[in-house]
Amino acid sequence: MDAAAPTRPLRQHRLVQIAPGPPLETALVIDERVLNYLLGVTTLDDRLLPYTLALPESTVELSVSQRRLSDRLRHLVERMQTIQLHGGEPGTRLAVLRAAAAKPPLLVRAGALAGSAIELDLVQRLIEREVLLGDVLATVVVDPFDGPDVLKCVRALADGLTVPLAILAPDTISLSRTATTFAVPQATAAERHEIWASALHGRSFDADLDRLAQQFQLEPAQIAGLTQTLDDNTTADELWTACREASRPRLDDLARRIDPIATWESLILAPQAQATLKDLVIHLDHRHQVHERWGLARGDERGQAITALFHGPSGTGKTHAAEVIAREAKLDLYHVDLSQVVDKYVGETEKRLRRIFDAAEQGGAVLLFDEADALFGKRANVERGADRWANLEVSYLLQRMERYRGLAILTTNAKDALDHAFLRRLRFVIPFAFPEAALRVELWRRVFPAEIPLSGVEPTKLARLQFTGANIKSVATKAAFHAAYERSAITMAHLVTAARSEFAKLELPFPEMEVRSWSERSQS
Repeated sequence: MDAAAPTRPLRQHRLVQIAPGPPLETALVIDERVLNYLLGVTTLDDRLLPYTLALPESTVELSVSQRRLSDRLRHLVERMQTIQLHGGEPGTRLAVLRAAAAKPPLLVRAGALAGSAIELDLVQRLIEREVLLGDVLATVVVDPFDGPDVLKCVRALADGLTVPLAILAPDTISLSRTATTFAVPQATAAERHEIWASALHGRSFDADLDRLAQQFQLEPAQIAGLTQTLDDNTTADELWTACREASRPRLDDLARRIDPIATWESLILAPQAQATLKDLVIHLDHRHQVHERWGLARGDERGQAITALFHGPSGTGKTHAAEVIAREAKLDLYHVDLSQVVDKYVGETEKRLRRIFDAAEQGGAVLLFDEADALFGKRANVERGADRWANLEVSYLLQRMERYRGLAILTTNAKDALDHAFLRRLRFVIPFAFPEAALRVELWRRVFPAEIPLSGVEPTKLARLQFTGANIKSVATKAAFHAAYERSAITMAHLVTAARSEFAKLELPFPEMEVRSWSERSQS
């Protein structure tokens, strides 16, 4: 009966199990999965279903560089070694593995492994048995948001398995067992151009395929999927929008997308600031021609970055200007919440920043880091361990921004708090000053849409109030609600009441003597 011992292959691999009953009368019972195998029935053990993913029927098209990687992997898979594939899209990682392996992968979902040690041991044994019976390749699929607990289970599973293993993950995972690691290359712009041309089958839609290939770092599968949704009436703008939408999913989980509806006409700034903003848009629109076609930044990743600092008091139009730029360039605008990025644990802030930038790269989105001085302040002298790690975070951010192919906009109310070494690396530094009287007049003139009824409103007088554009918008909105309640046009009296409330909110004294006559005259 030594063959029936718990440590022998029959029971270790769950080929047989002991039936319930008295110890001396129990019988060995064949496992249902093994019985199905002997009967020629192909099925997965029910106990593995909660831990596995269905294998897609169709494979993702690979670029030339990705096919080269699968060729390199083939001999490693054939020699039954352990490999890790990281980087790229999840579908692309799987496609590279499928192209390299003769056996179909058994996809194990890493997030489902977080359980007790006894449960994990059972999953290990069932996976090993499935590899032996089903002639499959054990493959663990790691999600970008799997936390430390999940990764710990992945390590335990990998270290306990005695069969070949493949791990597909966004980043490399340290293992006790020897593993060969490869980064899945992203399709180059030239490869994407060829894939677009092939997938469109000669249809152009008047689209600049070179610009599409440069702007959107889509994988071959995404391009193929997009072209299947097009018809003969599709316009170039609709194709561009479809690419933007295809690039959003990863970044939507990491930052807040802002729908850019602001226009140049709604942006009221000093002439010099307005001119610099338009210069920034020129750089954004023509960077591919200058950097790629003309080769000005060839071989220099940092030379391709477009970074800008908008500095000035709150409410002076910094976010509004970012909207205008994103709308003009037909790109998505994402607001990055720094309070969610900065983490007290060493290395976590860099990981989160990398995820944001990597996700934004796919569509070249405009990234808006609001109140940037919270993270990008003057680097401290290294007096404590925490100072050293804070400096590393800033250094990492500087390096990552310089490699970003999109536009990163930083806003701050305190430019003096920023490190001068940081400022030198920014291409544009644009002041958003407190609006002077002439600009305030224009802000008051444009704050009310044409549909709003006005009676006796005098922008020149209202401009004497020391308000920013955001304050003026707030006052106008409050006045409009009062007028709507009274079923009347907006008057100076409504605006004075709303202005008094705004001054109280700002904890500033209200100039009663100066505005009293405005309200009385409008009422008479």
